[in-house]
Amino acid sequence: MASFTSVCFFFVFMAFLSEILFISSSGLTSTKYIDALCQHVENGTFCMQMLRAYPPAVSATDLFSLANIVINLGISYANNTGAFAAETAKKEPTLKVQFESFQHEYDGIQLYLRMARGELKESPMSADYDIFRCTDITMYLKDVVGGNRDNTSKTFMDMTLQMENLIDVALGATVALGG
Repeated sequence: MASFTSVCFFFVFMAFLSEILFISSSGLTSTKYIDALCQHVENGTFCMQMLRAYPPAVSATDLFSLANIVINLGISYANNTGAFAAETAKKEPTLKVQFESFQHEYDGIQLYLRMARGELKESPMSADYDIFRCTDITMYLKDVVGGNRDNTSKTFMDMTLQMENLIDVALGATVALGG
């Protein structure tokens, strides 16, 4: 009877051990691409923290899929920030003209990111250029909104600074692919 219990314990232990090893190795594989991408990002700490906390990024199966995930995240963030600008333009009459123009600028960021996503496989260098054009837009937005002291403008400035971080990660993705 003791030998049967020992054999059962052994198999349960081996199953448990293999599960731990599987989880550890899959975790290493999934962060391998994140590590490779974040090496090309100015703020590598931000890149690592953001991507390791984002389940689609952790589940990326290769650098190309991770680059697409990063660019899609940038598109989504630009869309949400543009929507914030549009909503502000409706609610704040004194900021209407300025925030309508901000919405259009974020439409431009989305366009460049979509173009980059389409060029990623065939021409990472072209994708890199398209994403880099987004930095021109964020620099312009920071210059325009930077002097505003109202809370809405401060929030928009924070959102734009976050967009810059996402653009930097997207640039890192194109460079990691050879751009």
